[in-house]
Amino acid sequence: MEFFQENIHLSEVVVQLAAFLIVFSVLKKFAWKPLLAIIKARRERFEDEWSGIEKTKQSVAALEKDYLVHLQKIEEEARAKMQEAIQEGRRLAREIQEKARLESQTTFEKAKINIELEIQKARLTLRQEIADLSIRVAEKILAEKMDGSQQEKKALEILGELERKS
Repeated sequence: MEFFQENIHLSEVVVQLAAFLIVFSVLKKFAWKPLLAIIKARRERFEDEWSGIEKTKQSVAALEKDYLVHLQKIEEEARAKMQEAIQEGRRLAREIQEKARLESQTTFEKAKINIELEIQKARLTLRQEIADLSIRVAEKILAEKMDGSQQEKKALEILGELERKS
């Protein structure tokens, strides 16, 4: 304690204390308040930026949700249009098949009619040839006086000759 009594002077302590209080009050008035204001402004700016970031995140999430809904709607429309195209293709295929069936049936009917006409023509021609043959055979038989077996033999000969010519 002697050391403190010998080295510490009350007047010096008072002067240093007064100097400290003056420096402290000057710093408080000119430095502390502006520093606190800067810190407060910076803190408010950070809070504003964080709230802005949060708002941006929320708006981005909302936009993403909207885009996903819109994309899903587009995909559904595309699927519906594809289904419509498939149905239209099937309808056209059925129409084409029906048309081809009708055309083939019409062609078949025409061919059938043509065949009937050809058969009728062939019958007429055959009747005429048979009539001509009958007349020729009868003329040859009448020209030669023969008995029944000779007439039959001669008729077969004449028919054989006619078949060879045809």
